[in-house]
Amino acid sequence: AIGEALADNGVLTSLNVGGNRIGATGATAIAEALRVNGVLTTLDISYNKIGDKGAKAIGGALAVNGVLKSIDFRANGLGEEGETVIRDAVSGREGFKLDM
Repeated sequence: AIGEALADNGVLTSLNVGGNRIGATGATAIAEALRVNGVLTTLDISYNKIGDKGAKAIGGALAVNGVLKSIDFRANGLGEEGETVIRDAVSGREGFKLDM
């Protein structure tokens, strides 16, 4: 539901879904929306038990979304692989704020 709403969103610039236990499934839905969303600049998905699978989905979306400027990814149970995917996806993006 949130993924569909975010994909169609043309107004919302900040979204906080921290602490909602969205898991990898919710992260994947948000990632699909981020691929087409052109206005969201700030995303808080902290404390959601996303894991490496969800991180890979978000990382893939970050690679094609040039609008997002800040993401809070703290406390999501990421392993080295998940952290690397996220860091690599935003590497070199001037002014990008990443909290992990």
